[in-house]
Amino acid sequence: MSAAQRTPGRGMPCEERRELIAGAVRARGRVQVADLVRELGVSRMTIHRDLQHLDSQGRIHRIRSGATTTPGPTTA
Repeated sequence: MSAAQRTPGRGMPCEERRELIAGAVRARGRVQVADLVRELGVSRMTIHRDLQHLDSQGRIHRIRSGATTTPGPTTA
């Protein structure tokens, strides 16, 4: 299979895939697991692991079935 035929996420280093996911969250404000599975061509478990990792780093906020941008600081 040539690189042009390869599904975007398959064979991609996990850090590169996580950067794409974090960028999608920033750009859209919210992403769904099903959309990421379809766009990146990887399993739901892979997406769940990536979202968990990004959440643990504070880069995204994990929600049921997806992720949102991290809440900003609140002003009182």
